Amino acid sequence: MRTSDVRIIAFDLDFTLSTYPLTTAEVVAAALVRSGLDPAALGPAAAVAFDYDRLWRELEPGASSADALRLAIWTRLARDRGLDPSLGAPVARAYGDVRRESGVRFVDGVPEMLDLLRRRSYRLGLLTNGLSEVQWEKIHALELEARIDAIVVGGDIGCFKPDRRAFAALLERLATTRPADVLFVGDSYEADVVG
Repeated sequence: MRTSDVRIIAFDLDFTLSTYPLTTAEVVAAALVRSGLDPAALGPAAAVAFDYDRLWRELEPGASSADALRLAIWTRLARDRGLDPSLGAPVARAYGDVRRESGVRFVDGVPEMLDLLRRRSYRLGLLTNGLSEVQWEKIHALELEARIDAIVVGGDIGCFKPDRRAFAALLERLATTRPADVLFVGDSYEADVVG
């Protein structure tokens, strides 16, 4: 099969089509300040952000909600740094508030690229890992339903990339059974290429 034969292009969402205006480190610092804590209370914001993102990826598949996940992460971050784990609750609430208020945006050039692909008669798909509530909030904010033919959120189907079942669900919604029919674009070798 030649690449020119591909008529379906599917994308990952986070850091492929969308990004956050604030980095995790910036949200960490703002959440600590909103909670009445010194921004360096848990250490350098970049180190806390690294641990936060790692724990998010680790704990997300079993989480019941974004709020519960944030609480588990912040409680663990406080405890691991020798602080009172009860600090986790107010910081988790503040972190969620800051992240929701700052929103999500397209990576530069994405809307124009999606529109161009549609004009050239490509069918478009989206396969994203994550909790349903978090991912659909971003999908709605970016109005992707109007641009994408088939959307699959890992939290909706109970499995995340690189699990082949996630890719199979997308193929089903795109009405094809041949993975070779679809070019998949993502930012993670482990999640987007391995699967």
